[in-house]
Amino acid sequence: MKKTVLMSAIALGAMAVTASAADMPARGPAVAPAPYLAPVFTWTGFYVGVNAGAAWHGNDNCPGFYNYTSSTGVIGNRVTAFAPACNTDHTAFTGGAQAGFNWQLGSVVYGLEGDVNWVGNDSKRGFGNYTYSSITYSLDGDPQSSVLGSIRGRLGWSFDRALLYVTGGAAFRNNSGNDVIYAYNSSNVLVATYSANSDRNSVGWSLGGGLEWAFTNNVSFKLEYLHSAFNRDNGVYLTPTSSYSNYVFRNDHNSDSIDLVRFGINYRFGAPVAPAPVLARY
Repeated sequence: MKKTVLMSAIALGAMAVTASAADMPARGPAVAPAPYLAPVFTWTGFYVGVNAGAAWHGNDNCPGFYNYTSSTGVIGNRVTAFAPACNTDHTAFTGGAQAGFNWQLGSVVYGLEGDVNWVGNDSKRGFGNYTYSSITYSLDGDPQSSVLGSIRGRLGWSFDRALLYVTGGAAFRNNSGNDVIYAYNSSNVLVATYSANSDRNSVGWSLGGGLEWAFTNNVSFKLEYLHSAFNRDNGVYLTPTSSYSNYVFRNDHNSDSIDLVRFGINYRFGAPVAPAPVLARY
């Protein structure tokens, strides 16, 4: 009897558990994890870098020969028979550094950059053995700049890690050249030396463009072209030799320009990246 009651109780308990389990809601499928989205690259930030390349220096300041009254400092008429042709072939190495800051708004990148470059003096300009009134004149000069710099705005369009930009602003240079005109008599004896008295510091403008590519979040490479143009007061070449001080040389068109093609590398501090979108999980 006791055995029959025990078996009945066990059977009733099993039926109750089965009915309770049947009333529970079915378990849904496992929720898939949110997909990972990599942070979005941005050009915004401060950077510094170095550059190197080639420089071409052109000018049209072949000096003319003028009558001169040394007692009054008055320059008279040009001696039209004196018309030498100047050599203006100048190519040199350039290297320097730059620093700037970029802001990125959507695909548009704008910023400000300053740079200072050294330009080598590996070529000459001048004229040689031009004879006038039994005196032979020669110009030995080097108008290359020892220091070339600029402060420029930049405006570009970003293609993720590639940046295509234009740039322009103010330029300055310091000319370390030493233009000297030598005068020799018919016996090839040096009788006078004319030295330029023009200011060798110049301010002008720069305009160019380039392509920059971010190799990592911090490091980018660039290829850039920059044209800088300058205009200075006409330089006058004077001589202290009294027998020949009734003439001076003066640059009729004292304008010059420097073209740079350079490769650079920049390091961006902090390398800020925009946060990835947050996807809610349910």
